[in-house]
Amino acid sequence: MPMEWEREEIILKQQGGKQSSQILLEGDIIAPDSKPDVNEVLSCHGKIRMKDVRAGEDRINLSGDLELNILYTSDKGEDAVYAMTASLPIEDVINMDGLDKDMQVKIRTVLEHLDCQVINDRKLGVKAVIGLTAAADRVHKVDVVVPLNGNGMAFLDGKLRLEEAVTEKKDRFTIKEEVTLPQTAAAVGEILSSEFYLADQEIRPMDGKVMVRSNLIMDILYTDDQGSGTVHVWSEKIPFSGYLEADGITPKSMIEMDLDISDASIKTALDDDGEPRVLDVDVTILGELSAWDVSEKDVVTDAYAPGMETEVMQETVTYPISIGRTKNQFSLKEKITLDKNERPMLQAGKCWGTLLIQDVTAENDMIEVEGVLTVEILYFCQEDDHAVCMVKKGIPFSQKIEMKGVAAEDEIKVKENLEEIDFQILSDKEGELFASIMLEADAKRLETAQLVTDIRLKDAEKSQRHLAGAVIYKVQPGDSLWKIAKRFDTTIERILMVNDIEDPNKIYPGQKILIIKMIR
Repeated sequence: MPMEWEREEIILKQQGGKQSSQILLEGDIIAPDSKPDVNEVLSCHGKIRMKDVRAGEDRINLSGDLELNILYTSDKGEDAVYAMTASLPIEDVINMDGLDKDMQVKIRTVLEHLDCQVINDRKLGVKAVIGLTAAADRVHKVDVVVPLNGNGMAFLDGKLRLEEAVTEKKDRFTIKEEVTLPQTAAAVGEILSSEFYLADQEIRPMDGKVMVRSNLIMDILYTDDQGSGTVHVWSEKIPFSGYLEADGITPKSMIEMDLDISDASIKTALDDDGEPRVLDVDVTILGELSAWDVSEKDVVTDAYAPGMETEVMQETVTYPISIGRTKNQFSLKEKITLDKNERPMLQAGKCWGTLLIQDVTAENDMIEVEGVLTVEILYFCQEDDHAVCMVKKGIPFSQKIEMKGVAAEDEIKVKENLEEIDFQILSDKEGELFASIMLEADAKRLETAQLVTDIRLKDAEKSQRHLAGAVIYKVQPGDSLWKIAKRFDTTIERILMVNDIEDPNKIYPGQKILIIKMIR
């Protein structure tokens, strides 16, 4: 017969799917009429900007752009460096079985390869490979029976460790700063390239908000205002802080926050002496916040009624729980030696760095990360016929991160950030590269639980005739008092009392116990 049990709704955040893919982009870039002809491409850098990510039935539609900044030399025998910008459209579909439009989808993109070749003096051919990882989460609700004493029922209680979502929120931070170059630096003619990145990030949950603190690093490559075409480099560190308001967050909340520079611009202005040394910086940072609280709930995993026929309805649920999150910062120092066919160095210019994580493994409280730091170094040559040169090198690295409790079967996500990069010349053919790298590791494990959603008692309203019986039972491997009591239609308390057992957890295979059972 059906009975009314006290119930509670449990909300689980489950993995809805995960899929990796690659996008191959190819396109031609035409030099603007205002720019001189192209002789040699010095560097080509790309920034992926996703504009629209839309979940549908079994598929994700995405669109965006690969923004390109290209530095090159002219074919007119000049020593000057020129820049042009362009973009390639991104349109793709990722198939994911079981996906629906109500699921939350997160996309992680990596520019795995970028190549730019001269086709003719007005046209460049660009090839790019973008790596995509899509992860979807679903919300699953379960009405479970609450364990209560009485009613003649025996309940097997369990603990369910839950990560309950507090908020999912996006917000923007705006940085407006006026940077004045000193008189010792050349005045600005044309900005050839500008790079912005975040370093020293600190993100802390508070009551009703999240504090965000970081340093915005600005690197620019520019020519002076004298029309000589001489290239100069300037770097500036701009501290910023702010708060993201979010109801329900406490200092104990677990948070994950991605900060991404979504838009950046620099305008040149005149200083008090009428020289173009003032840089008006306007940067927008997009913050994407996920916050959750960790709690334990008492749940019923099994039940029966001694002396009655019991039907237990159960649901098996699988859900991820966090094993740990940690940050690891380390430094790379590497000697860079030019090949025989590369021109000798006179002075260091600008250095770019790109991180690519190739493999992540976990085992016995340790996470190992392997990757490559690709560096591009623009330097001034000793040879008169080539004022500016570029060298590109790949530096492999391996780093171990300690995390208590992590195991091989856990899912590990690692975010990488290049905090600092610098290059110093040691000789005309050798230099030393320094890089500071931050790795943020997040480990999750899939847990499985069996929850009781309903209990039905058959013929519970009829009186039943109980006959006393006794049996000597030999405990088998894998037995528990719960299993034995349910099998013989008695109670754990009765077994403990009859056998004078004080600790119910200390039964062992081969032990003989007396069962006074209930016989219908």
